[in-house]
Amino acid sequence: MAIVFNWFISLFISDEMVEALSTGFQNLYNKYTRSENGPQDDGRCEIYIVPPNKKSANTVVLVDNNTSQGFQRYRPKARKSFEFDVKQLCISKHLKWQIMRQSRLRTSTGQCCPICIPNIANGNERVVSNLRNLLDIYNIKTVKKSMFGCFVDDLKFFYQLKSQEYKYIYDEVLEDEVVVKAISTVARNACADDLADGDSRFDEEIKTQQANTRCILTIISANAKNWVYKVIGWFTYRMVSLLATSLVVQPAQIERVREAEQSGLPVIYLPLHKSHMDYILLGLVLTMNNIKPPLVAAGENLRVFFISKLLSFLGAFYIKRHVDTKKDQLYWSVLSSYIKNSMKNGHHIEFFLEGARTRSGKCCVPKAGLLSIIVDAYREKVIEDAWIIPVSMNYDRILEGNFVREQLGQPKKKETFFVAIWTFIKAICSHYGIMRVDFNRPYRLRDLYESIDKLTQLENESLSKNGMEVMSPTICYKNTVDRMAKHIVYDCWKSTPIMSTHAVCFLLLNKYRNGTTIEQLAKDLSILRDKLSQGDRDVGFSGKSIEVIKHALDLLGPKLVVYENTDNGHFVKPILDVSALIELSYYANNLISHFMHKSIVALTIFKLVSQEFWNTSITEKKISRKELVEDVLFLFNLLQFDFVFIKSCDSLDNIVERVIRSFEEEDIILIDMMLEEERRSHNMAKQLDYDSDSDDDYQQSHVEVDIHYRVNTNVSSLNKLKFYRSVMMPYLECMAESAGSFLALSESSVTERQHIQTILNQMHENLEEGILSYGESISVDTIKHSFLAFEKFNCLQITTKDNIKTLCVNNQSSESNEGMKVMSEYIEEFVKQIN
Repeated sequence: MAIVFNWFISLFISDEMVEALSTGFQNLYNKYTRSENGPQDDGRCEIYIVPPNKKSANTVVLVDNNTSQGFQRYRPKARKSFEFDVKQLCISKHLKWQIMRQSRLRTSTGQCCPICIPNIANGNERVVSNLRNLLDIYNIKTVKKSMFGCFVDDLKFFYQLKSQEYKYIYDEVLEDEVVVKAISTVARNACADDLADGDSRFDEEIKTQQANTRCILTIISANAKNWVYKVIGWFTYRMVSLLATSLVVQPAQIERVREAEQSGLPVIYLPLHKSHMDYILLGLVLTMNNIKPPLVAAGENLRVFFISKLLSFLGAFYIKRHVDTKKDQLYWSVLSSYIKNSMKNGHHIEFFLEGARTRSGKCCVPKAGLLSIIVDAYREKVIEDAWIIPVSMNYDRILEGNFVREQLGQPKKKETFFVAIWTFIKAICSHYGIMRVDFNRPYRLRDLYESIDKLTQLENESLSKNGMEVMSPTICYKNTVDRMAKHIVYDCWKSTPIMSTHAVCFLLLNKYRNGTTIEQLAKDLSILRDKLSQGDRDVGFSGKSIEVIKHALDLLGPKLVVYENTDNGHFVKPILDVSALIELSYYANNLISHFMHKSIVALTIFKLVSQEFWNTSITEKKISRKELVEDVLFLFNLLQFDFVFIKSCDSLDNIVERVIRSFEEEDIILIDMMLEEERRSHNMAKQLDYDSDSDDDYQQSHVEVDIHYRVNTNVSSLNKLKFYRSVMMPYLECMAESAGSFLALSESSVTERQHIQTILNQMHENLEEGILSYGESISVDTIKHSFLAFEKFNCLQITTKDNIKTLCVNNQSSESNEGMKVMSEYIEEFVKQIN
């Protein structure tokens, strides 16, 4: 048929007409077809951002300085030229479109812990990894280009996706033995203790609690439907295409997830929580790759008109933000039974260990409530085992805008249907750069649980040997689950790729607060990229550093950064307004995971050497390792509610040693031949101590060996230490302000809300007067965490009555509190200003 048609066309159309038609079709093709792959960078690196013209095929998108045109969003374009021929028009849809693959030797990020998961972890291997843009649907082999255009191809792709099975387990939960027992217990507690089971009042209470159970279960239960997944998947795909330049995944990671999903065991997805887009993107990525999407734990704040029902069809089950397992015994039993039976019936589960979205950009200290249900299901043999897959979603720019209002103490806006619609309208009128989804290597729940539980048991045995009170089985189990949660979050955060806006904001806040030229910023960005690569961190951008910076500056916008032409060239400077600094720090904080240990050690070194740093006649200064470790431990404990500093399988000594080794390479710590001997002596002393402790009949005391480090005091070393010190300084400044505020209290107690406002007002005044160096240190989250830390140090008491928290300074005297005074003075030694 095609041959006859081509012959017929050739009879009636001249060569000139053929050429004109071919040119017309070629222009039409160039206008409406989408790209298949990104351009190359030195023949190796895949680039997600491409220029709006053909003059520079290996750079990122930038704004032409000589024009007033704004940023233009393009998907990766590096397609092979395709010449239309009218004679082949009818058979063009049968052609196989060849997609050029670009690969790069990159670090295999997201590896398992080599200590806790030794059977799966494979170290810091480097693998050839493609980066695929899912917004270019033709990158997925299941779809080919047709003559009907991309809109029809998208519909066809989502229509042909594999149908997944979702079993509705409402009745199974109601009949669960645990739920039935909880109903009986709650009913009995509501009645008199001496009433018999057959008493009419008890029967009525049973019926009441059964009705409550059905009500709770109706709210909790998801009602996932395949056709909704496909329709909403297509709609989401179209919307994300409008919002983002690209949605990037690593195919190798997708294959690992697919293998875990096909094993028959339930898969537990544990993403870091940055945006409401997190669960949308995760569901979209899994759906497009024919992997069964999980049931998603969503907060009750999302139960708003229309949206709640829609999300329920997409697998969302709604839970309370805060659940007291003793007071809400019935609710907890229904929730636990629902999750356990879901896994038993082949569903996968997704929830956020951090709970709410991060307001600061860094990861939050996890809450292990839902994880304990998963572990219980394994221990109770409800499931044989499960796969744990930590996930990180990363954005050049988040959809919500910023959380400045909440960080400055203003109440959170309630989520409503109209607020969601307005947010959506504002979103589609803007652009958000690159979105990226990364899956850590899957590993077994059993392996992680048994490894950490063994550490907990060893700790308990150590307490027993030293004559101290041992932990009860309940406390041991709780500690194990808490450590598991921190381990998962720590590993995921440490392996999260860095986006262009993160890197640029980090450099501007920690090195160039007063501004710099774009050329100098580009040099430092290149150095930073090398450091991240050496530390086995992947980056979510590629191309020339100067073009990456221009792309990031365009996304950040004039409200956050100043980018102008001067006599000395292009000048870049962050806006030093408090609101702008808080938003900039949100993006910069994504790099804290890479520098936090170095920053803590740098803070401690500055404290130990004091003013001797600034004596030009001194070329070096010795510091004690013992004092260094003590101060580092203090800072870890002080900031324990802001950060997960250490995994349960790691030690403080190992962290300090790694940082010191790194500082030796950077000439911050001077290498001393005697230092190696001291290190060996220190390790031998530790081993002798271990051997003597293991011998019940003979205990040999030893003299502890203290190592001394030589700190280089030249200008280069000081500048490096200043840079590292600045990373954690905003948090220390906030802690110092919080501690000092209690010394000025005229009363012994104050409500938390009132005192937070007092501290915020004082911090604003101190910033204007120059007492505070970092405007981003003004943070409600850190102030609240400081109260919890002071309570741990026995400097503060926190009581709650009628949901109102009251702060009471311990040992309050008529003049001041000695404990809080010592705490305040100690923190001040770390944050004293340096010229």
